[in-house]
Amino acid sequence: MPDAFVTSLTGNFESSLRMMEAALRDVPDALWETDLWPDAPTVPRADGGFNSSAPWFIAYHALTVLDYDLSGDFEPWRPPKPFDENVWSWPARVFTQRELLGYVDYCRGRVATTLAAFAPERMLPASHRAGGSSYGTLVGGLPVHTTEHAAQIRQFLTGQGVRVRPLPGDHGYRDDEA
Repeated sequence: MPDAFVTSLTGNFESSLRMMEAALRDVPDALWETDLWPDAPTVPRADGGFNSSAPWFIAYHALTVLDYDLSGDFEPWRPPKPFDENVWSWPARVFTQRELLGYVDYCRGRVATTLAAFAPERMLPASHRAGGSSYGTLVGGLPVHTTEHAAQIRQFLTGQGVRVRPLPGDHGYRDDEA
């Protein structure tokens, strides 16, 4: 019998990743590098990375946090190429829509692998920013974080007059619109 907690998490992760996928697909080229918040503008950092509130950056942040936290610091975290092109977790360049959509798919695989061997009672090592907390608590919150940022992107697009499409897998979604 499948574990109800893992079954629930699986659905939550898939919903959050579908929402991020939809948000990324809906961003027109003209808004890809437009900041969502004027008080968080895109600026190069002294260390060579970028800080931004543009849709590409918000998605990058959400997906790297998801990917990193799935490792729980129980193993070394190595983001996939090209997301290893960063300076201390800050991206060193603007990532493309195609690259970020690929990261969504990569994260789906990471979620499946993680949940197949999920041990929520494990305590996070001190090296993790939430060291001493339970792994289950950390992982349980990841879909919320991803959904929050996908929703911010979609709300920004709506405010810019972009018609956002239904989520992939929902009634009314067509792949030919992607």
